[in-house]
Order: sequence, then C-alpha cells, then structure tokens
Amino acid sequence: MTDHASMTDKERTIATAALQAYARQGVRRTTMTDVAKEAGVTRQTVYNTFANTDAVLAAAIQAYVDILWADITTDWQRCNTLAEKLDVMLHRFVVDSWEFLNSSDAAAELQGGYNAAGKAAIERARLGFRKDIADLFTPHEDALRRAGTDPLTVADFIGAATEGIKYNNKTRDALMRALATLKASLLAVAGVK
Repeated sequence: MTDHASMTDKERTIATAALQAYARQGVRRTTMTDVAKEAGVTRQTVYNTFANTDAVLAAAIQAYVDILWADITTDWQRCNTLAEKLDVMLHRFVVDSWEFLNSSDAAAELQGGYNAAGKAAIERARLGFRKDIADLFTPHEDALRRAGTDPLTVADFIGAATEGIKYNNKTRDALMRALATLKASLLAVAGVK
C-alpha cells in the first residue's frame, strides 16, 4: 500500500489543493500562493509544510495515487474473481487517470510526473502497491511459473503496461481496446478461463 496514512492532515489538504490547482492551471503556472489559496492556508504555511515546489508536486502525486488505490482496494472487497479485480484496477489506474489527464491541457502537464521529483513520486507509489497487485496473482502462481513468470514480475509488468497504455492512446476507444488486450493476456498467463 502507499504511504497516504503517513501524511498529516495539513500535508494532505495542501497536496490535494495543489493537485486541483495543477489540473486547472498546469504545474508550471501554479505558484505556492495559488496552492495556499486553494488549500485555504497562508503561503508561509505551505512553505513550513513542504520544503519547495518539488516536494509539493511529489505530495500531490502521492495524494492522487493514494486516493485511487484506496478506491481500488475498497472496490476489490466486492469482487470475487481475478477478472473482476483486474477490471476495477485497470479502470481506476488507467481509464480514470487518462480521463483526468485529458480533461485539460493543464492536467496533461502532469503526465509522466512533469519533472524528476514527480517521476520519483510516481515510482514510489508504484512500488507501494506492487505487493498488493502481486498478491492478486499468488493463487495462480503455478500457472505463472509454467509460463516463465511470477506474481511480482506480473505486478511490475502491469505497472509498466498501464503507464504505456495510459500515455500512448489518444482516444478512449483505443484505450479500451488496449486494456481489453492487457486483461485477456493477464488472465491467459494466469491460467484463468
């Protein structure tokens, strides 16, 4: 799981506000004053909470991923099959994120993390839920091993594949076809019919 719980309420409030400001104005054009105003705090409070703009960006990305992951794990509780759990995860990770990133040119600026700090935050988040994804495939470990892979490798593959699908499909129809192919491939390698 990701590290959302370790954020204080103030950090979470500012990070969520920053994400909203970035989506509306873009990362480059959003100032610490804009973040403060969106969060309902002073600019000094933002600076007292986060060392710099890179730290705010990393926290905003982490907050976004944490919200997605919390939604996924909640929805998984209502699922009975690997196929259902993959549908939830792929929809939240890819479709919801794709729609958010394509909602405006400003939101699209967040694609891929924007800068080194953002990219590092995305990678930390991916590593944070890697084990949970691998756990989905643990019951299918024998089939995976026969196919020359294992649950952690599949989890890593899903992370890379979903990023590629999210950022390289320009239409929703193309996105959905790519996700259907990914899901079918994952179920096949797991030996699920």
